[in-house]
This record gives sequence, structure tokens and C-alpha cells, in this order.
Amino acid sequence: MSQRPESDALDALVRQFSKRSSFVRELIQNSLDAGAGRIDVLLSEEQDDLLIEVIDDGEGMDREIIERYLLTLFRSSKERDLTKIGKFGVGFVSLFSLNPRLVVVDTGRDGRHYRVIFDADRSYTLAEVDEPFEGTTVRILVSLKASKRKTLAGEIREAVQYWCRYARAEISTEAVSSRWGWPLEILGDEFSIAGPCQIVHEEDGFRAALAFSTEAAPFVGYYNRGLTLLEAHEAAVPGVSFRVEARVLEHTLTRDNVIRDANHRAVLKRVAVLAKTTLRDAHIEAITHAAAAEDWGLHAQLLASAVHADLPGSLPCLRAAGGGLVCRDDLRPGMLRRLLGSELLLADGPSPLVAALTASGRIVLLGPLHPEIVRAAQLSAYEPVDVHARWILPGLCAPHSLIDAASDRSLRLVAADFDQRGDAIHGRLVSWQERPGELEHRTKEESPPEGITVALVNVQHPDFRQLEALPEAIAAPLLRHIAHISLGRSEPMALSTLLALQEARP
Repeated sequence: MSQRPESDALDALVRQFSKRSSFVRELIQNSLDAGAGRIDVLLSEEQDDLLIEVIDDGEGMDREIIERYLLTLFRSSKERDLTKIGKFGVGFVSLFSLNPRLVVVDTGRDGRHYRVIFDADRSYTLAEVDEPFEGTTVRILVSLKASKRKTLAGEIREAVQYWCRYARAEISTEAVSSRWGWPLEILGDEFSIAGPCQIVHEEDGFRAALAFSTEAAPFVGYYNRGLTLLEAHEAAVPGVSFRVEARVLEHTLTRDNVIRDANHRAVLKRVAVLAKTTLRDAHIEAITHAAAAEDWGLHAQLLASAVHADLPGSLPCLRAAGGGLVCRDDLRPGMLRRLLGSELLLADGPSPLVAALTASGRIVLLGPLHPEIVRAAQLSAYEPVDVHARWILPGLCAPHSLIDAASDRSLRLVAADFDQRGDAIHGRLVSWQERPGELEHRTKEESPPEGITVALVNVQHPDFRQLEALPEAIAAPLLRHIAHISLGRSEPMALSTLLALQEARP
């Protein structure tokens, strides 16, 4: 029996497939619908042809199925069966995008076996044969130059890997050629999603892998029976990256997108609920465990990824510079304004200054903070500052004879050590403080108030060490002069001091 399909209709169907390698997805889809547990895609060369074989162990076809659904356009046995993912009965037609020289389909069911042969003009012959077949085998011969045979084989390999890597069957590819090829490859990627914390939820007809994401348009993937419908970046569920497989998801006629219908909306709603419950709980547990294990790298990644998560107030959120953790309850907006003012106080580790600020009720966080952590902790409105650049806490030292000798009626000098890392008076020989030794907010640009009568001398400063090496009669006036200049007072040096310095020169 032989006939020729309507050329215009068939050509229109063939043209819908944007890539010639898409046919392999369609044949694998049909095999899955036939209940195949194993599908092999074999590639080899036969003289000037590329031979493509797609072999499955599915339930095969009888004569009625072949005539009504394989050979008749726009008819499908799958339209009302949600366990089937082909909907339009046109998947098989896609292989004609290769312009094959010959196509042979061997199949059978219930002890009867059939062969369908398609010629280059797309006419076909259907015959019952005595040779037994298991499942269905589709053989395609495409006449191509050697270089193009290799190119097409590579495209088919990539197509199988992209479209079918999560399929619920064992799928393999293999290419045999004297000039190119590859050994047997079994497909099978883990159904997972990138992120510091992910969950995989599975139930009948539904599977989803989720992770929180900081991207405005996170990665999303839609699948049916493990076959890819669409992988893209879009804010389908804000702040959540996911792969979701559901038997109610359908592909568009072009096969490279998902239909955005009520079923699609219902699937997204289920993903959103999982994000707010199961994923959130897993994220909280992971953050708590990371803090307990002092794995601060993972802790920071988890916190940064949870910008859109509704985390509880008791969660150990940020590290304090003096040690320990700050919870989200400690970072409530009202309390933040009281404890931080307008500044987000940061330090790179413990110090007497950090301890004093913490004892005063201020929050000093271990910095620097990753921008996403600042966002997640709702701290974006605050100016991040290094406490050592804005605060001072000089340590008072025992009296020093040179410092006492340099004091006069208008200015008392006090020995101090304010050589703390990077603080507002670090590196100065002389500074001032209204109440020496107390915690004080200060910037380097500030000038001493009028009437200040006490100055601090940094006994750790190298210039002070040099002054100590001089005779006290010379060093004391010099130190006093430096102190007055440092406080913005213009005081000429006594002539006797200048003469003594001249005499002391080697």
C-alpha cells in the first residue's frame, strides 16, 4: 500500500521546527509516551550517508496505531492522556527537516510486526513482516558530505543532552566513525538547582527543585516527563530559582516554550508555596547550622541569597565584630535607628574600642559586609563606616617625666596610647579630648573646642621616641610647642630653646 501526503501541509509542519536536530527530541518523546525504559540514539556512517537510529523498548505500535496516528497528520492518541506529552500528532514529521534519503520504522505489538518505509519524496510503504521487533526502531539515512555528517551528528548529540537529560528513562548516545565519533554516553543529570541551599520536592506527577536567588530574573526550567520545555531567566516566582516538572505543563506548537495557561499558573503557585514553606525552613536550618559550625563563608552565602525570604527574627543573622551573632530582632528598624544612629558601624575584629562601643549598647558588625547581605538584613539605608575612623578610645598611661615637664599653665599634657588600628587619631603625636580616656565620636577634620586645657600625647609615636632621646631641657619645650601647634594655637618657640637646639647639633 502506497500513498503521498499533501505536500503543502507536510512542508508547513516541517518548517515549524527551527532546528533540524529537534527531530530527536520528538522521537524520544514518542518513545517515552510508549512507556520506553531505555532509548538509544546511534550514529554511524554508511558510505555517503549518515545513519541515525533511535531504538526504544516501548510497547510498539499495531497496524491501527500506525495507520491512524503515525501516517495521518493532526491526529493523536495522546490528546486526553496527561501521562503523554505529545499533543498534536506531528512529532514524527519533524525528522523530514533533515531531507532524508530513506526512513525505516520497525515496530510491533501483540505478536505482529510491521515495517514502514518512507522514500525521499515522503511517500511510504507499510507492510507486515515476519521479523520480530522489540519496541520501535526508527532508522534515518541522510546523504551529506563527510564534514557535514560530523556536524549534524554533533548537533544531534547536543540536542539529546539539552532536551532529554532529565528524562524518566535511560537514554544513551553513541557515534561510530573512522574519522569522528564518541563512545557510549548515558544521559542523566541530577534534577537540582544551583544555590547554597536547595530543596527537591516530589509527588505524583510533580517534581520541583528550588533555591533562593538574588537575581532580578532567576533561572527557571519547565519540564514534562523530564523533557525540557523551556529554560530561561524570568521572575516567575520573585527571588526563587527553580526547575519544575509537571505532567500538566504543555509545550507550544513550536515545542521550545511552555504554554502559559491555568495549568502553568497552578504550577507556579505550588512552587511559590514550597518557597515560603519547605525551602524557607531548610534555609533557616542551614543558616543556623552554618553559624553553629562557624562556617562563616557559607553563612554569608545563605544570608545573601535570602533577600526575598521571610526569615524569623530569632535567626542568627550577622556576626558582631566583638564576637557572637546579631539576630534579626536586634536589627529591627526602630532599634537600629537608636543603636546605630545613621551609621552602620563596622570593624574588622575585636578591639578595646569595639568592646567599649558594644558595652555602651551600640551594635558593631564584623565587616566588610557583602552588598547582598546588607540588603537581606535591611541595612541599605545606613552609611557603613569603620568605627576606628569615627570613634576614639585612648588608653591613659602612667605619668611620664617628659610629658609632665612639657605641661604649662594653659595646657596640661597627659600620657596616652591611642595607637589603635586606623582610629580617628591614629598616627598623631598630639591630640585632644575634653575628658581624657573616654569613648568619644570624632572625625579627623574636627577642631578642638575653644578653651581646651588638656592634650593627649601618644607615647607610642616614633616622634615621641626621638624627643625622649634629647635632653629634657630641649625636648620639653619642643613637645609643648608641638602640642600648641596641633591644637591650632600659634605660639613662637622660645629663643633659648632654639639656641639649645643649635648647640645640640652635631
